[in-house]
Amino acid sequence: MQLVVDNVAKAFGINEIFKNVSFMVEQGEHLGLVGVNGSGKTTLLRCLLNPEYVDKGAIKFEPGTSVGYVQQGFTDIEGTIWQFMLKSCPEILGLREKLQQLEEASAELDGAELDEVLEEYARVTKRYEHMDGYNLEARIKRVLIGLGYKEDWWEKDAATLSGGQKTRLMLAAALVRNPDFMILDEPTNHLDILMTQWLEGYLREFRGGLIVVSHDRAFLDNVATRILEMEGGKLQSFKGNYSKYLEQKAIQTQTLEAAYNAQQDYIARTEAYIRRFKAGIKSKMARGRQSQLDRLERIDAPVYNEEFELRLPPAAECADRVLIMEDLTIGYGDNVLAKGINLTLRRGEKAALMGANGTGKTTLLKTILGEVEPLKGRAKIGNRVQIGYFSQTYERLNPKQTLLENFVIEYGFTEEHTRSMLGGMLFHGDDVFKEIGTLSGGQKARLVLLKLVLDGANCLVLDEPTNHLDIMARETVEAALTAFDGTVLVVSHDRYFINEVANRIWEFEDGQVKDYKGNYEFYQEERAKEAALVAEREAELEKQRLYAEQQAKKNAPQVASVKVEAKNKQRRYSPDEAKKLLPKVELSIREQEAMMKLLEMKMADPANHADPAQSAAMAAEHDEYENKIMELMEKWEQLMEASEG
Repeated sequence: MQLVVDNVAKAFGINEIFKNVSFMVEQGEHLGLVGVNGSGKTTLLRCLLNPEYVDKGAIKFEPGTSVGYVQQGFTDIEGTIWQFMLKSCPEILGLREKLQQLEEASAELDGAELDEVLEEYARVTKRYEHMDGYNLEARIKRVLIGLGYKEDWWEKDAATLSGGQKTRLMLAAALVRNPDFMILDEPTNHLDILMTQWLEGYLREFRGGLIVVSHDRAFLDNVATRILEMEGGKLQSFKGNYSKYLEQKAIQTQTLEAAYNAQQDYIARTEAYIRRFKAGIKSKMARGRQSQLDRLERIDAPVYNEEFELRLPPAAECADRVLIMEDLTIGYGDNVLAKGINLTLRRGEKAALMGANGTGKTTLLKTILGEVEPLKGRAKIGNRVQIGYFSQTYERLNPKQTLLENFVIEYGFTEEHTRSMLGGMLFHGDDVFKEIGTLSGGQKARLVLLKLVLDGANCLVLDEPTNHLDIMARETVEAALTAFDGTVLVVSHDRYFINEVANRIWEFEDGQVKDYKGNYEFYQEERAKEAALVAEREAELEKQRLYAEQQAKKNAPQVASVKVEAKNKQRRYSPDEAKKLLPKVELSIREQEAMMKLLEMKMADPANHADPAQSAAMAAEHDEYENKIMELMEKWEQLMEASEG
């Protein structure tokens, strides 16, 4: 076991976060840690990183286990991106320096001192090889490219990166360190879909233990081999990925509810019996029933996490063509992000904008909304279309105002009505007096979603609306958008969310926007078909290339034979010379015939012709043997004539 967590508990004052938490992680096991925001997931990670942080219980890693963790935010960052990545592996750099020192020392020593240095050099080299130090630069390149840092960025000052780029760089550093055990807290934040898929592949190859906190359900499906659920201060373990967990959780919840309700019914009937007969002729039996109740092991009530309410009002009538883009080019100045966009979003359609970070998704939204001027063409909004906009930066929330002030000022509601609405979004009691600037990203997102409900828009333009929401909250938003009868245009990197909500995909790729009329699963199928066609075309081109080479080789010997014949006609072998050369030529002919025979046996096997390229290569090789044998036979005939003359 790489990690053993035994009966751990943690509380802050009287607020108990969790108790009796126990689990083990084997080498190569990948665990997904799930639960609603505030359930204690991050607190548990802190306990794993600092076992002394716990109030009770024990946390033990296997001796010698190196643990990697993606920190949230930067505390110390200097130099270029490449320099920062090198410094992320200080032990390897230290070993390199030590090896260099030992090499220099060995050049100046001899005898016993040299033997001692060489022994130490062997020990350091063994550790360096164990750390895979020779491949450090190759690992850095692979990870940087996979997480979106192209080579022309590597010499850029890391301190100038945005917050999201720095977070990605911290993830890159953790992966390059290649520890024995990794702890990742929301690693897909600030990653686009391609980067997330790359990370999934990287983690599937990772042979160490892994615990990852994530609200990305598709990511958990593709990475996790077991799910840990933090709920009501307790931790439960479920085998399999996230989808398997949902199936098991549904069965467990149904079973627990039935058992709890049955026990509550039994308790109620027993208590009624005790009250009825405790002072009468059956008092002894009543006392017996009471003893049974006292000994009864009570089943805990099922945990029901509070969900916020999100019901979008019916969409008002508007034009059939809601958003129209005609020969649209978007970008900033000379920086063209996409061009030739001709798309129309009609009433009731729900489109998802997808593409790598920086390709222009948010710029397109802002161009549609009129916040950014198009470089060419035009973007129009249809008649009677009212836009509701969800921005990643939450512009509509004044960080200096309290929740109550913000809504009373903007909408003019009474304090009582405002409190009621905020309560539906899980802001209770004194929560309404908190300054908006002190709220978490998920809390701010809930406030903006409430404003979309109050605005009554018939077209919602949403830029990463689920970024800071937990899984339960995401499901609430999905249900609301699915039931909404208006139009939706959403930017999202959440594949599960896109698949549930969108019936149309607009993908940014190579400065163009491609239109797929279906959900994410349909988009994947179409992309697979496109990839298959590309592969088929490439295979056909390769087949044509090999055929052309084969034909060229067939024609080449004819030209060569003319030259050889002319040369041979000029050259005359003496009888003695011919007698010496004949055995060598005959041996060469037998060797070539034997090699061709082996090849013909290989060509006779149908299994070797499944790949057209391999089949063509064997045919070309067979032609080479034939040509070589023909040349040798011509030489043999010349030698025979000379030997007889």
